[in-house]
Amino acid sequence: MAATKLPGDAVAFERVPLPKRFCNLERLLFALEARGLDGIVATLPYNVFYLTGFKAIAHKADEPRPYAVIVSRHAPERPILVVADYYLATFLKQPTWVEDVRPFRAVMMPLDLPPRKEDIDRFIPGNRTKVAWVERARRSYTFDMGTAVRGALRDLKLDCGRVAFDDMGAGFRLGVEGMQVGDGYDPLMFARAVKTQAELRLLERSTRLNETAIRRTMASWQKGATWRDLNRAYAAAVTDLGGFVRDPGAMVWGHPRGADATLTLATGLEDDEVTSGTHVTFDCHGTIDLYCWDGGKTWVVEGEPEGGAKLFAKATAQVGEALLDAMRPGAKISELQACARQVYRRAGVPDAASAVIFFHGLGLSHMDIEQTLADGRPNGDWVLEENMVAPVHLLYPGGEHERIWLEEVVHVTKDGGRALFSWGFEPLVA
Repeated sequence: MAATKLPGDAVAFERVPLPKRFCNLERLLFALEARGLDGIVATLPYNVFYLTGFKAIAHKADEPRPYAVIVSRHAPERPILVVADYYLATFLKQPTWVEDVRPFRAVMMPLDLPPRKEDIDRFIPGNRTKVAWVERARRSYTFDMGTAVRGALRDLKLDCGRVAFDDMGAGFRLGVEGMQVGDGYDPLMFARAVKTQAELRLLERSTRLNETAIRRTMASWQKGATWRDLNRAYAAAVTDLGGFVRDPGAMVWGHPRGADATLTLATGLEDDEVTSGTHVTFDCHGTIDLYCWDGGKTWVVEGEPEGGAKLFAKATAQVGEALLDAMRPGAKISELQACARQVYRRAGVPDAASAVIFFHGLGLSHMDIEQTLADGRPNGDWVLEENMVAPVHLLYPGGEHERIWLEEVVHVTKDGGRALFSWGFEPLVA
């Protein structure tokens, strides 16, 4: 196959090895101490990636997880990563800060032959057998995952401690008699909520990709195009740029016809025509290097806001500006919502109470916020912290020629929010 040259705007999104460590380890350790936990075991794919940089190809979410990372609060620089033998060579391409990688004999090895220590050699390139961490991995090779994880817990002196698991079922199935199993969801989400500088760069890149793909999608529209055509155009643009979207599609909002102002989400089955003057509410999801993008804003097909929509668009832009200034460490979500609604009222919209205003975290998921605080209280009205990334969602509802949508991805700083999109708060027109 002949090599093809990437288009100019795709070069910016070429994938390269990630930093060896980009997780907020210090914040995770703080969360463990606050909850009286000695360590944590992560087996969920995004958490394993977050802690180690390891992305497992060809693995689906509901399959048995052939990997685990074990971190002790008392020896945080000595984590242990357990992986299926066929994944071992991955770390020759994407390095990790975890120096103790322990492979185990997995599904590719035959059941009709006795297991041998030499089986691991099938998965090690011949010119890498003298690499120090590879040699250690060869010596630690075991014949099943449970043995490998229990050995790691024992070596880190966690087998008699209080250990959190992001999947508590995995902890109970291990059957380690002296170990107390705790819930690891919130400690990891607490860590993931505040981004490292490496994560901020990844989120900036993912947002740029989304913005580029939306502009390509707009340019592809022709008379007679349907919502299905628009979804396909967006997915094709994303793929061409090097990103990924999920089935059934990446464009999240549904688009009721006529004067219907109902809030609906897309199903992937919509195939009505996207006619001139339609207000398309771009709320697009996808990933590159597993870091999410989100958002977009209103595009008025072959036109610009008319009638009442002019006021709704101007008011929504004013709300966006006010929220950027208000999104500082210490602000509560309810306070931000009240601030936004007051700006809508001052702008003179007919029904400020009908405006939809909400926030969530963004990173490896569209949450990245702990649900329960260390003291057991629910974290519904959460508080912004410096270096969180929180999308702002603003929808003034209306029919297909009135609705106005704005979703900005915001980096929280002590001086206010920093918008990651480059295109401002006014609708996209023409």
